Amino acid sequence: MMRILSTIFITKRRIQDLSEEDLEWYKAEKVSINTDILDNFDVYKLNAKILNVGDISIHHIVTGYILNHIAYNCEDNKDLANAEQSHSDLIPGVYEGGAKIWECTDDVLQYLATNFKSQEWRGKRFLDLGCGVGLLGIYVYNCGGTVHFQDYNRDVLTQITIPNVLLNLAAVKSVGDVEDSTESPEYKEIQAADVELLEEEVEFYAGDWCKYADITSNSAKFDYILTSETIYNPKNQQKLLNTIYKKLSANGVALVAAKTYYFGVGGGLRQFETVITADDRFQYKIVWSTSTEGIGREILELKLKDVRGI
Repeated sequence: MMRILSTIFITKRRIQDLSEEDLEWYKAEKVSINTDILDNFDVYKLNAKILNVGDISIHHIVTGYILNHIAYNCEDNKDLANAEQSHSDLIPGVYEGGAKIWECTDDVLQYLATNFKSQEWRGKRFLDLGCGVGLLGIYVYNCGGTVHFQDYNRDVLTQITIPNVLLNLAAVKSVGDVEDSTESPEYKEIQAADVELLEEEVEFYAGDWCKYADITSNSAKFDYILTSETIYNPKNQQKLLNTIYKKLSANGVALVAAKTYYFGVGGGLRQFETVITADDRFQYKIVWSTSTEGIGREILELKLKDVRGI
């Protein structure tokens, strides 16, 4: 099992003021796989590990080393550097926690692996919304899906998400072949032709959710939208629903994984359900929940209401 961040209390030390009246959210932009990322691929390989989810293997970097390096050596990754230097998981409008693997990500991975055959995702279109390190999108990409990876921070995409996707592209062993997640991964060299083929299947976008929806308004909508730990701030929940509404196909499914309550921030699933109900564009149900006491974790399935308003 992956090492996950299980903190349910977001303290003043870990999150800066959530007051957003004066915030200017980042513009959305498409992020390309550039030569700087490819030139650092040997570093990514040395810091890689394997996570097995059902019959699928996900290759990803251990972010601790990367973040420590960025914090003190990289002037071009100021959002990540600021977060690391201030020991903050969240800086509203600046950094939204994308470098961490939050615990509900594992819930979605296990839910998908347990309830669906990996072959079902072949040829489907996915949006990993608020993707962070990108494990959800990588899982369905390894199953044959086409994916948009979207995260608020360009730094997260260039330093973590894209390297993770490249590791899976370059993995020598087929998905599911690795018996032990402690085994050292093997990778081939990535050629320009590999990147060209990859960019036909995946795209990366940074910036505000709604602005992402605007700049991709002419793109095909998604069969599935996957999002994890993105409802902690109640002020952003309507924006999340608006984005899902704009990007989800008529018969599509959105999976929203989160905790029932986020101490110190105010969001949570019961509160989010009131927003969904007031919005009146979605039908929803709980498809998975923890059985442990205390702060629970759940996955909500959202679908668009049909033209008859059911």
